[in-house]
Amino acid sequence: MFMAKKTTILLREDVYQFLKQRVGAKNISNEINKILVDYFVKKESMFGVMRKIDVKDLRDHRERL
Repeated sequence: MFMAKKTTILLREDVYQFLKQRVGAKNISNEINKILVDYFVKKESMFGVMRKIDVKDLRDHRERL
């Protein structure tokens, strides 16, 4: 269990209405916490992660003699 800190954030009206409709007015804080954890904590790098590629996308770049 994590300790909670009380803070004030300012949301655009459309963002607030979307969150309120999606999770309910009493769960907005929990949803924002989940979004922030997903964005900041679970990323492997602060510069983003390379998109996954398939081996079929690779070409053979060896010189032909």
